[in-house]
Parts: sequence; C-alpha cells; structure tokens
Amino acid sequence: MDIPIELSGNFMEPRNDHFHSGLDMRTQGREGIPVRAVADGWVSRIKISPYGYGKAVYLEHPDGHTTVYGHLQRLTGEVGAACMDQQYRQKDFSIDWTPDKGALPLKQGEVFALSGNTGGSGGPHLHFEVRSTGSQHALDPEAHGFQMADRVPPEIQGIRLYALTDSSRTAPYPDQAMGYTAHGGPGKYTLKSAPKAFGTVGIAVNTFDRYDSGSAKCGVRRIEVFVDSVRYFVTTLDHVDFSHNRYCNAHMDYALFKGRKMDYHRCYKQPNNKLRIYGKEPPQGRIDMPPGGDRTVRVVATDANGNSSELRFVLHGATAQEAATWPVSAPGGSLFRYDAANLIEEEGLRFMLPAQSLYDDAYVAYSRKPAVGRALGPLHAIGDPLTPLHTAADLSLAVNTVKPAKALIVRLESDGSVASAVGGKYADGWITAQVKAFGQYTVMLDTTGPVITNVDLRADMRGRKGFELRISDNLSGISSWRGTLDGDWILLEYEPKTKTLSHAFDKHSGGAGKKEFKLIVVDERGNTSSYRSEFTH
Repeated sequence: MDIPIELSGNFMEPRNDHFHSGLDMRTQGREGIPVRAVADGWVSRIKISPYGYGKAVYLEHPDGHTTVYGHLQRLTGEVGAACMDQQYRQKDFSIDWTPDKGALPLKQGEVFALSGNTGGSGGPHLHFEVRSTGSQHALDPEAHGFQMADRVPPEIQGIRLYALTDSSRTAPYPDQAMGYTAHGGPGKYTLKSAPKAFGTVGIAVNTFDRYDSGSAKCGVRRIEVFVDSVRYFVTTLDHVDFSHNRYCNAHMDYALFKGRKMDYHRCYKQPNNKLRIYGKEPPQGRIDMPPGGDRTVRVVATDANGNSSELRFVLHGATAQEAATWPVSAPGGSLFRYDAANLIEEEGLRFMLPAQSLYDDAYVAYSRKPAVGRALGPLHAIGDPLTPLHTAADLSLAVNTVKPAKALIVRLESDGSVASAVGGKYADGWITAQVKAFGQYTVMLDTTGPVITNVDLRADMRGRKGFELRISDNLSGISSWRGTLDGDWILLEYEPKTKTLSHAFDKHSGGAGKKEFKLIVVDERGNTSSYRSEFTH
C-alpha cells in the first residue's frame, strides 16, 4: 500500500488457538486503500467468506513463494470481475476458487484490491503473508524484504515455574502473584525476588516485543534458556505449519494467555506438543535442582530484527524438608491421560475425549446444575474452560422434546448466558455434537426464524448504487441466505459484524425498470424467514 507500514500484529505473535501467520498492517483507521502485488505472479486462489480472512487473494510467484492478502474490502479490475463471475456461476457469496495457472497475471505494483475489514478482522487493516508455495508453510515477511523500523528490544515481564514430575515442587509465588516479576530494561532484567524449586522443573517467560512506530504488543522471534552457561532450550518462531498451528496452545501457558492476556512462553515441551520450532538440546528445558544448591539461569529473548533482551537470575534448590512445607492444591475430578481416550458417563450425559486431545495429563471434574432460562435440561459443567483441547470431544446430552429437530447443544458462560451455539444431531433421545472446549453445556430449542429488516431498499432505487438489509437470529445462527431479482440469483454479501446483507448493483442486476426482490434466510436449525419488495431501478 502507498502508506507507511505500521503493524498492529506481527509474524508468529501468539493468538487464540494459533500463531499469527503474517503481518497485520494498519490502514490509518480507514478502508479502501489500494493494495498492490509485491512481485510479478498470478492469482492462484481467491477465498471469499464472512469469516476468517474475509475476502482474500493468493498470488503465486515464480520464485517458489506465495503471498496472501486478507480482510480486503473488495477485489478490483480483472481480478474482481473474475471473482464476481465465479460467485454467480456457483450462486454463492462464499467461494474457495483456484483459477487456472496464469489466467489472472499481475505485475509488481499492480492494484488488484482495496483494503478492508472483512472476515474475522477486529478493525480496518491488511493481513499479509509470505508462504512457501510447495509446503504452504507461512514464513516471516520481515525475512523476505519487509524492513520495519525497530530498535526496541523485547520486554520481559517475569517467569513462572512448573513441576515436571510427581515429586517436584515449586515455591509459592510472592504476594499471590501469577509469577516472579522481572524488573530492569531495556535489554537487561533481573527478578524482584528469588525463585525456589525442588526436583525437576521447567520455566515459562512472559515476553513480547514492540516496534519503533506504534504501541502494539507483538511476538518475539527466538527464546533461549541457559542453565549454568549451558543452553538447555531454544525455540525459533520462524515458520507456521498450519496443520500444527493449534499446538500454540501447548507452547503458551493457555490459562494465563486466554484468561489474563499474559504472554508466558513455555521453555519446555508438554508431552503432546508436536510443534517443530524447538532445538535439539538434550535437556529440552528440564532443569534438575540439586537439594540446597543453586542454578544460574539466563533467558534471552530476540525479536525479528535482532534486538535482544536478557533476564538473569539464580534458581535456588530447596531441600525435601523445605519443599514439604509448601502448599499443594488438591486436584478435583478424574485424571485424564493425554495419550488415552477418556470417558465421562453420567445421568443424561456422555462425554468422550479421544487420545491426544490434551497436551498433558489433567484432572477433569464434572458437576450437574439445575436448568436455567431457556434450557430444556440441566447444565453439565465439564472440566476447566482454561484447560485447552487440541481435538474435539463427542458430547451427547439427553433431551426430551416434541421438536427434536429444533434442539441444539449450547455452551454457557459462568453467569448462565449463551456463549455459543454448538448445534448437534438428534437420535434416540440424545443430541450429539463435537465440542472443542471444556465448559458448561445444555440443550435449548430454536423454533424462531431469523429477523429480516430493511435498511435502505426503497421503492425508487434510480441513481442508487445498491441496498442493504439487516439479518439476525436469536440462537443457532445464520446458516444460509438466497436473494433473487425477478427470479434470478443475485450476489448478497454477508457481514456478521454488522449483521448485514448488502448488494451492489452489477451487470447481472443493474438494468433499468421495475424489479421484484425476494430474500430467504435460514438459520442453523432450519427455521426460515422471507422478505419481498418491488422497486424501480
């Protein structure tokens, strides 16, 4: 884009359930900035969706790389025309299309789109990626020509200790803190208080980076841990394998990242962590503490531009007698092994978690609570929502209703409000769905169709460029929509953030005269609503 590059997010910055796979470039709080091809190539994929990257274009380049441009407002020129033609051929706003190789060539600097805020974007920006075409692994754009002004070393805010064996212990954190707080900087840190441990332990470091321009909290590129001058652990965050990207939840302390927005990177591997971003150091971050002895620890965090910060501290080894005085919280529930399938069967509930769904062994508790609000049955509280799941569990809940096709599983917040609609299929008195998080679940009915509200479709549309309607649903969510003009399908763009359907008059709909518009919207439980209007264009 022809504006200065300022980042709101960088490559491999930890996000919910994944590492960020590119650069998020600010667009000065606005949309519609021309987006240009970074090099000669051809459009290899166009993916349009209300979610994820929204409107995204993939450009393949002769040097073996692919660049990706996401959250676009619209596609322009020949690329935009080809995209619209494909949407009309498929009669669908959402497409995932692979044009013939070379059919849509682009020259370096050629404009093919405008920046936007589509899909899962939280504000106007351009998401940009560099990928290896063969593997489709995402690579660091800053290692491929994107130079950012950056003289700021990473910030280190503290560490945490973790007992890695059944006999290991860690001392309580000072003043009921979440870890040992670091102080110092820039670039040089120590701990405010001395940590103590017994047995074999690992550490996590709370670290992040910033650039010269902007205050956005971004990710670091490399973390190293040295114990008594020997390197015990290194992680290099330099590529994203999308098939393993959810293991970000094993790399981070998920409970603190998700629950408190703290960036604690584990400097050891949990048993079920398949990320290939770690070195081959024999200790793999496991630190054996001599009883009554000390270990000197040095943590080095380095950003994408080579700026480094260092944290030095002494880790004290406690004696067995001292460690026995430290409080140990008694786990609740049943022990779930990460490498085995686990099952909970209670009245009205079956919960089956496949092997390799957890990153480490965990205690999982179950409780049953009375029905609230619209719930058809009790609330089933399963596990701790801050314990991450890598793969989905099969959840079946008993349900007694004369309208089983309208029943669905929902996940509830701690206050009883609906967090999300899960869905599910009914059979023989049970409704079954796959869930990818622990939490509170129950069954509700959705018998109400979506609400359709006209925003600016008038009887006289002459001289106007398009129209907009608002659609919403009370529980299960919008599943599909279909709009026609005089019986012919037209392109309606769905934007979940504003709950709108919009149509811009095009070559398929822009003719003059009187027209009949019809819209049918269906929710996830099959409830249907319709709208009809006549206008002159």
